Amino acid sequence: MSMIQANRIGIKECVCGAIECNMTPQMNRLSNYNNWRYLSADEIRQLIALCYVFSPDVFEDKVFFNSPALCGNSSNKFYEISQVRNQLLAVSSIVIAGQSRRVNKIMVYKRTWMMENFANPILRLVQRYSA
Repeated sequence: MSMIQANRIGIKECVCGAIECNMTPQMNRLSNYNNWRYLSADEIRQLIALCYVFSPDVFEDKVFFNSPALCGNSSNKFYEISQVRNQLLAVSSIVIAGQSRRVNKIMVYKRTWMMENFANPILRLVQRYSA
């Protein structure tokens, strides 16, 4: 599995672990790393668009928090909102692509996690498949 494939599944698991995703069959197919080699160039572009819709930037300081102290020895960690209510101000729902989605948990991360699991892999994906 390539770094980009691992990134897609990792981001999907992190996003869907934190919010109510309601992924469509097409979204699930595009984000399934087992299908990676079967995606056309157009489908890769759709995947890039999907990555931006569900970009960690959308969740920053609402659902995802850069908080090395709360990560402990991990690069990222999930919490129930009630567990960190005194340390962080998290939202109970978030609007993504025009749809309100319930927040189930929050994720804290270290900056290296964001770079290794989103920023760098998406940059490589965009560079490879930009028209």
